[in-house]
Amino acid sequence: MELERLKEGLRARLACAAPFIERYKYVCLVLLAGILLLYAGGGARDEPAAPAAAQDDASGFVLADFEARLEESLSHIQGIGRVELMLSLEETGESVYASNIRHAENGVDSGSYESTLSTVSDGSYGEQPVQIQQRCPTFRGAVVLCEGASRDSVRLAVTEAVGAVCGLGADRISVIQMGQ
Repeated sequence: MELERLKEGLRARLACAAPFIERYKYVCLVLLAGILLLYAGGGARDEPAAPAAAQDDASGFVLADFEARLEESLSHIQGIGRVELMLSLEETGESVYASNIRHAENGVDSGSYESTLSTVSDGSYGEQPVQIQQRCPTFRGAVVLCEGASRDSVRLAVTEAVGAVCGLGADRISVIQMGQ
């Protein structure tokens, strides 16, 4: 009996809402689509910042990650076996930012220059400096330990691969037989 009363009350409310829904059906569809997009991840997200210790420079270059990716690629060379890689950097990457320079004259022969960092608004969270150039890291050398280093063909392939990726000459790449 109670269930029948609830069903009847629901039907009556839906009958009252039908003209409203018919009149504003497109508005309701747009609102529903917006809610679904927000729920599904269509809205902006705040990405967590990477820990400062994990990044070697402002560009986000992480030497350990680069070495791991290169090791993975080298492991696919035929006959190389296990491989370990160590890279050394001459210079880390560098970001160059725009600045405003203003000259102020204090007298006939004297003057001063004032430099401020150029910034742009990043929307709602503040200002970001204007980056005008990104310099990549420069490698000093590479040491590759691998099981297949006793074969000349493997040493040559590893030297060419590391040289191509890191921009190093063959004289700066050492390929050494891995001990047991």
